[in-house]
Amino acid sequence: MGQTRQIVGPVLMWLLVAATIGALSEVPSWSAELSDAMTVDPWIGIGDIISPVVLGVLVLMYLVMLFRTWADKEFLPVTRLLFGAGAATVFAVLNFMLQNSFGKPRPCHVQELGGVCPGDASFGYPSGFAVIVFALAVGLALALPWTAYLAFPLAILEGVASIMAGHQYPHDVLAGAVLGGLGTLGLLYMLSKVQARMAENLAATQDHKSVNE
Repeated sequence: MGQTRQIVGPVLMWLLVAATIGALSEVPSWSAELSDAMTVDPWIGIGDIISPVVLGVLVLMYLVMLFRTWADKEFLPVTRLLFGAGAATVFAVLNFMLQNSFGKPRPCHVQELGGVCPGDASFGYPSGFAVIVFALAVGLALALPWTAYLAFPLAILEGVASIMAGHQYPHDVLAGAVLGGLGTLGLLYMLSKVQARMAENLAATQDHKSVNE
């Protein structure tokens, strides 16, 4: 029964991800209206700065937690963080393929908003930054639950900032968050037993080295 849940649960999550991305593939009216309301001075310039900074902070936080857990020999969190980083990479690559498949322009491509705008060949749907930050937030939360109180607010802040900058429509961010967050959650849940076995092997290897020393 447990084995079945480990497969059915992630599959249902990925179906929800696919349904969400399909349903939001055209710009909804609420998203366009919200984008217009948020892309005004001085928020455009502020969003330009905050969005990449928050992404950098989350990546740095992830690396610090990875090194800290390794130094403290917390092998299950280490393994979960490694798998989380792998999942974030997988979904970032998948998202790049989706972006090029949908070919949806960013708000700053459609109208002159000021600020820094990515090139016309850089498509906005789903949001690449949202995929990465929500995938990392899920990876951190599953490995070290207490980090969720910082990781998810940072991920949400990045999404809001990218909308203010005119780089994304709100539905771009929503689709990216669903793909990065639920996609990563499903993959890590499916591989939870693999993570546990790897953690046990790391602990056994470390104990063996300690005995030999």
